[in-house]
Amino acid sequence: MADEWLARWESGHIGWHEAKGNRALRKFWPGLTGGSRVLVPLCGKSPDLLWLSQQGCDVTGVELSAIAARAFFNEADIRFETGTHGGLCAFRSVEHQLTIVCGDYFEFLDEPYDALYDRAALVALPPSLRPAYVKHTKSLLKANATQLLITLEYDQQKVNGPPFSVLPDEVKKYWPGLQRAGGLNALKNMPPKYRDAGLSEFVEAVWISGQV
Repeated sequence: MADEWLARWESGHIGWHEAKGNRALRKFWPGLTGGSRVLVPLCGKSPDLLWLSQQGCDVTGVELSAIAARAFFNEADIRFETGTHGGLCAFRSVEHQLTIVCGDYFEFLDEPYDALYDRAALVALPPSLRPAYVKHTKSLLKANATQLLITLEYDQQKVNGPPFSVLPDEVKKYWPGLQRAGGLNALKNMPPKYRDAGLSEFVEAVWISGQV
């Protein structure tokens, strides 16, 4: 799967990318104390990273592709320096509390984070990898960490992921403390392959909690 992910970035096949950022994040993100450390797994080049940093958070994204990391800083016109973080190569903003770590997320190690923002990680993984992802993510979060998880709900009989449909029962199995805060039928924003499949419903579900 890693090779496929890297190939998508090399070819520019990134239909899941939201160039203007995610609306649900801006609506539901809780106010956190300044300097709160936020983990963003499989972050790509999302502008959500900068938005979180602008809220006073210390943001760490983890992304497999260095193409994505460099593209984020170049497109946002943010100066960066390179180094290491959590045992992996890292791109660190000069002006902002913002770092993108490049490498295998399952190899990333760090001190526990205060919060998690997941828009593109859980839904990017097939069912076989999701339990391991959740276990590793929990190991990177404080016991009382704030969480904002965004999932997708659609008919996988018509078209398959990634990004995959992750239904409420599965979310609650992984994180019993999460509560569904809202849902939006995001037909206008779905990647082209879903539109071509003729889906009539493509729900972006928002889950929030203060417990992991």
